Amino acid sequence: MPHVKESRVMQATTYRILVLGASYGLVFAVRAALGGHHVTVVCRDAEARQINAEGPFIHVATRKAGMPILVSRDTADLDVVAVTPEAVDPSQHDLIVLAMQEPQFAAPDIRALAFRIANSGRPVISIMNMALPPYLKRLERVWNTDLARAYHAPDLWESFSPDRFTHSSPDPQAVRIDPALSHHMKVSLPSNFKIAPFADAGSNDMLRQICRSANRAPMLKHPDLRPPVLLVASASAFTPLAKWPMLITGNYRCLSDEGLRSISDAVTQDEGASRRIYESVQGLCLQRGAAPQDLVPFETYCTAARQLTAPSSVARALFQSATKVERMDRIIWQLMTKHGCPNPEIEAIVDRVDTVVAQNIRGMGQ
Repeated sequence: MPHVKESRVMQATTYRILVLGASYGLVFAVRAALGGHHVTVVCRDAEARQINAEGPFIHVATRKAGMPILVSRDTADLDVVAVTPEAVDPSQHDLIVLAMQEPQFAAPDIRALAFRIANSGRPVISIMNMALPPYLKRLERVWNTDLARAYHAPDLWESFSPDRFTHSSPDPQAVRIDPALSHHMKVSLPSNFKIAPFADAGSNDMLRQICRSANRAPMLKHPDLRPPVLLVASASAFTPLAKWPMLITGNYRCLSDEGLRSISDAVTQDEGASRRIYESVQGLCLQRGAAPQDLVPFETYCTAARQLTAPSSVARALFQSATKVERMDRIIWQLMTKHGCPNPEIEAIVDRVDTVVAQNIRGMGQ
């Protein structure tokens, strides 16, 4: 149950939030902690030691010229602690946030924790690029059982209740500044976490309270340093689909026949091809039930993509010989094929990922 705590700023309700993942998840964790909420981050032991010893550091590039904003223990009263998976009792938390790569949920300790989360009945938000089955099942014109083959732990997701599960469009772009400093994250493209509503009314009330308090950021010592990354409780269940064209057009095209390239280069080197791919995926989203206002025009995305001067995480993983990566490309391609809008350019993207994964698997056996 939520609890009340005293702070230097009046805070009506403080929620206990559990975030799985200390990379991208640390951005969400700090933003929620700025609202006065107690946040526990689940991560590896070495990461937990750094976070608990020094606190998180979130460096946010600003839209205006000047120094980036730094959120840390020096600039805010952050109630953020880190633990390892086996130490977590999900029933002691009010909200769970999933911020790991989907293949990581096949690992025994994370898998066991995820089952405990499902059994706890606590509301869950995924901020992952991979749209998970409990969320997709709420979109009656989207889910079909054939999609389960794209997941690395399909049986796990069957244990979650769709009514208590939702998804956020993971629009902020963030990277670790230094692999040795796991508690330092740089937000290279400030944007908002736009969270689809829960089917459950009580969970929605809590979500709106968390978003309002996080965006007021009462825990900041200097209110003028409020980071331009908001938590937004969206009214549309289809809001996260806005990310789908971006993933295919940018993230999954960073690994080209010529090698690794940035998201910016993937999008802008051939804007005509990028527009065709982007708008074809938008067409799928509209066909499946999204409204035009749920989506982002190609021109807006293209402008933002110019700031993304690093390759995507999925492309980097493939380039570094990963054999398991998130396959949102396959989800989108399967939906387009099933619903009568196949696209050869998107099929080629899926084939390239399939080929690289197969090469990486063969390389492991040599």
